[in-house]
Amino acid sequence: MKKNILIGYTFVVLLLACNTIKNPTHAEVQQNLTTAMQDYLQKMQQRDSSKVLFTVNSVAYYEDAKYYICDFKVHMHNNPKMVIANMPKIDTVGTMHCRISKDFQTVTRVY
Repeated sequence: MKKNILIGYTFVVLLLACNTIKNPTHAEVQQNLTTAMQDYLQKMQQRDSSKVLFTVNSVAYYEDAKYYICDFKVHMHNNPKMVIANMPKIDTVGTMHCRISKDFQTVTRVY
């Protein structure tokens, strides 16, 4: 009898645990992807982040089994706080294609 109660209790606990797992909404995924890409662009090794700023405007994504396949619309412009002689004015919007892991920690640029 005690074994049946223990099995029943375990089943109820597992059922409650499974019900508390929440799938993120579309807006939450977009926000997390945008934040991950913004962090990636600010921490890239190939550029001096004090001279050029990147702003992620929007994201379109597809959820794959292991990662999100994303297209970001990114605005690149000069840092208004830095005034450098003979530096051309940069103000452009472009598209960046990336893969971002499901935990939003790893960003891999495709182009």
